[in-house]
Amino acid sequence: MVAQIASVSAMMGLPFVLPELRAAYHLTTAQAGALAGLPSLGLLLTLLGWGVVIDRYGERFTMTVSLALTAGFLLLLGVVDGPLGVGAVLLLVGAAGGPVNAASGRLVLGWFSRRERGLAMGIRQGAQPLGMGLAAAALPLVAAHHGFVTAMLLPAALALAVLPFVAMFAAAPPAVAAAGDDPARPAKPGSPYRQARIWRVHAASVLLIVPQFTLATYALVYLVDEHGWSAPLAGAVVAAGQVPGALARLGAGLWSDRTGSRLRPVRILAAACAAALLVLAGASSVLPGLAVVLLLICLVLSVSHNGLTFTAVAETAGLAWAGRAMAAQNSLQALGSTLTPVLMGVAIDGAGFPAAFALAAVFAAAAITAVPRSEQPSGPSAT
Repeated sequence: MVAQIASVSAMMGLPFVLPELRAAYHLTTAQAGALAGLPSLGLLLTLLGWGVVIDRYGERFTMTVSLALTAGFLLLLGVVDGPLGVGAVLLLVGAAGGPVNAASGRLVLGWFSRRERGLAMGIRQGAQPLGMGLAAAALPLVAAHHGFVTAMLLPAALALAVLPFVAMFAAAPPAVAAAGDDPARPAKPGSPYRQARIWRVHAASVLLIVPQFTLATYALVYLVDEHGWSAPLAGAVVAAGQVPGALARLGAGLWSDRTGSRLRPVRILAAACAAALLVLAGASSVLPGLAVVLLLICLVLSVSHNGLTFTAVAETAGLAWAGRAMAAQNSLQALGSTLTPVLMGVAIDGAGFPAAFALAAVFAAAAITAVPRSEQPSGPSAT
């Protein structure tokens, strides 16, 4: 979980210094958003390869190498110049940082039984909002006084601090075949990608990444541009919203363990997110005070599903395919998170923040229909 926090703060920290980045290079919102999407593009280009490394060489090796490369690439920000140089470094950071998510997810799959796995994955997935909360609290404050390059060196320091603990303690899971647990025996032999189920879970995840990254990228900019807040204050408020986001992931995982369903909660959360975004779009211009509260609610709802979809993908794939399947999940989400800042930046420049929020709601609503209706056993009755 701590390794994931370090990786997330490195890969998703740039949105919290976008005001300084725009000012330093005289960029539009869409141009700055394109830079913010480059770590996801790097993730997209390399994750499938990292998935093979995870399955062949294990989680400890992959996570250690990933954290070392992430820190090294972030240090290059101190020697590059101009938006093109910054963009190249951010691309490399994304290429290096992605496997921590898939590798730590594979550890959860191997170490926990089905009756425990939703909660365990929810705790692990809580690292994403916590990492973003850490970045939102610290990076704008540092960037306001020392610039965005210095601010982005903080995640490098965190990655280096976590690295020795991962190298020592990220132990491989026990042999689950002897225990008779489900990851060693997927429901159908062979590639899980012969099943429509895993493709539909992937599709729902990609659709839900649009509202998630719309808010992750532009929540701080929205508070600064539309409400006149300072970047450090906006960052502190966004950071505060990440704590209930982490708790929501934990609660969703526990909910899925208790009900025996990973995907029914995803449909409910997607519907709630779509409705909240539509209300936020309407309130932004007429009830600005309420809009801030709604923004925080949307931040929580938009991140709450991730642990459930990752668990569903892992359980469908089985342990032998888990590294590749979760890497594929990350890759497809990276495609969405690469394009979302650009798409929403254009929408904001052209029609304003309410239009972007309404468009994000459409994607959340579409995810409801993509989620499979059939369930694999995942509740307390499964061993």
